[in-house]
Amino acid sequence: MSEELILHHYDLSPFSEKIRLAMGLKKLNWHSVIINSMPPRPLLEPLTGGYRRTPVLQVGADIYCDTHLILRALDRLRPDSPALFANSTTQPLCWWWDKATFVPAVGIWASFYGDKLPDEFIDDRKQFAAALDLSKETNEINMPLNIQRINTHLACLIDILADGRSFIQEEPSAIDITAYHTLWFIKHNCKDKAQNFLPELYKPGLLLSWFERVAALGHGTSETLTAEQAFDIAKQAEPAEPNYIKTNLNNGWIIGEKLRVTPDDSGRVPVEGTLIAVDNHEIVLRLSDTKAGNINVHFPQAGFDVTRV
Repeated sequence: MSEELILHHYDLSPFSEKIRLAMGLKKLNWHSVIINSMPPRPLLEPLTGGYRRTPVLQVGADIYCDTHLILRALDRLRPDSPALFANSTTQPLCWWWDKATFVPAVGIWASFYGDKLPDEFIDDRKQFAAALDLSKETNEINMPLNIQRINTHLACLIDILADGRSFIQEEPSAIDITAYHTLWFIKHNCKDKAQNFLPELYKPGLLLSWFERVAALGHGTSETLTAEQAFDIAKQAEPAEPNYIKTNLNNGWIIGEKLRVTPDDSGRVPVEGTLIAVDNHEIVLRLSDTKAGNINVHFPQAGFDVTRV
C-alpha cells in the first residue's frame, strides 16, 4: 500500500474534482479518503503539518500539497499513463485559469446559496480567506462583476476551441481539467440557476461539447479507504528520498535548516519542517510527528511563501 495513490478530498470541492479528473485522464487506480469540508481533521493534520487546503495526495509517508504540484507528481509517479502536461505551456495556462476564475465562480454560487450556508462554515471560510465574502447579499451585488469576469475567460476558451479541436491542446491535458473544474463548480452546485448569466456554458455549442468531453474522462477507478487506514499506512512507511529533485539552493537556504511554507493567498496556515530538497518548482520538508513518524511534505514554490523559522 505504501506506493498506492491516496487522495484526501470531499465531494463538492472543485479542486478535488480537478484531481479526480486527472485520475480519469490518466486511467489510474486510487484510494479515496473522504474528509470534512472544514477542520478539524485530526488524522490528516499530523500528515500535512497543519496545511488545510483540499485536496492532498498521499503516497506512503509522502504528502503532496496543492493541485498544481499534485498534477506534476502524478505524471512523475505514473509515467506509463497518459501525460497531464503536453508541453511547457500547460502549467502557466493552468495557473492563469485558477487565478482568474475560482473566486468569481465561488461568488456566483454564493449569490444563490449564501443564505443557506451554516454559520460555522461561513466563519471557517472567513479564516480561510478573509477577502472571500460568502454572504448572499454581497454576492448578489457583485454578480454582474463576477459574471463579467467569468465570461471574459469563457470567451478566450471558446476562441481556442473555434478551430474545431476537441481539447485545448492536441490531447486532453491538465489545462482541460483545470478549466473544467471551476465551471463544474458552477454547474454542479448552481444547477440551471446560472444559465441566463452564462449561456455558453449551458446551450449546445463549442463550449458545452468540450465540457462534456472532459467530464467523460471520468475519475479512474477508486476504492474507499478510511482516514484511520491512511494514517496507519503513513505511520508504517518511511518517506521516499526525493532523488528526482536536483537541489537548487539559489535562495541561500541550507539543506537541514528549518523553514516555514505558507500559501500566499488563502488557507494561510504555515507548515514548518526541515528542508531536505528544493528546486525551482518544488520544495520538500521533513516533518517528524510523535504519532505519525517521519513524513515528507511536498509543496510547489509558485503560490507559496518560504521563510526561515
